[in-house]
Amino acid sequence: MRSQHNQKLIAIVGPTASGKTGLAEFLYQKFDGLVISVDSRQIYKKLDIGTGKDKSFPQEMIDILLPGEDFSVVDFQGHVLKIIDKAHSQEKVPFLVGGTGFYLDSVIFKREYPKVAPNEKLRSQLNKKSIAELFEMLCKKDLASAQRTGKNKRRILRALEIIEQTGKAVPIFQNNALRFPTLMIGIMIDNTLLYQRIDERVDERIKEGMIAEVRDLIQSGVSKLWLKNLGLEYRFITEYLEAETTKDEMIQKLKFAIHSYARRQMTWWKRYPDIKWLELEDFREQNKLEMYKKAEKMIKKFLQ
Repeated sequence: MRSQHNQKLIAIVGPTASGKTGLAEFLYQKFDGLVISVDSRQIYKKLDIGTGKDKSFPQEMIDILLPGEDFSVVDFQGHVLKIIDKAHSQEKVPFLVGGTGFYLDSVIFKREYPKVAPNEKLRSQLNKKSIAELFEMLCKKDLASAQRTGKNKRRILRALEIIEQTGKAVPIFQNNALRFPTLMIGIMIDNTLLYQRIDERVDERIKEGMIAEVRDLIQSGVSKLWLKNLGLEYRFITEYLEAETTKDEMIQKLKFAIHSYARRQMTWWKRYPDIKWLELEDFREQNKLEMYKKAEKMIKKFLQ
């Protein structure tokens, strides 16, 4: 039987563009770890530039599905718990790294979710409606669920699907008992600096071919509706390719949308009282290295 010492878990969280993946790469090398991506879009193949995949070092839960395939939080939970169990059996340290808080919760906490199969007919009908219309529907059926999902179209659709098939409100998942002893490390950075980094990163990805990536996906048969439902880069670029906006307008709207997303992520993470926050003053290499060393020190103490 494996010791409790060998069943520990480390999560690295923070807003988009804050440098979570860079920290993860440094730490996995220091501790012979295994990195697991906690990103609801990096699971899909061919979504590379828009999701910011870093394939320079090994990460689990990247490129495991084709675009358009269904994948729920229950699926994510099942996959990742098996990976963690394997890591523990090999005496490796599992690092959960990413910004999809709902997915992270499913792993670090002892939570169970309704196993409701996808209803393609219902989804097809609902997908014809706007986010505002769907949100209003959900408010009428289950206000508490609407408040939890916010204006995330995929989550609204899933909530309506669960309500339709079970005839009940979506369960509230409030079990905050940890599955494993868990150290959560968060990266905190000044909003002005973060927004600047987000804007630079959008510009960099446009130059790298992010628009062409979305165009190629559409030309290969990937549904425009599915891409829009992914949100952010894939939504705004698809709308641009449909001539709903100019390129400059699209880029500016995308930047503002990612700023808003980063704020929502921080609101999510701040619900956890036990996160050990590391403040990053700026993105200079020396400052990043200082943060990496602080995280390394925390982890050494946690693993003792």
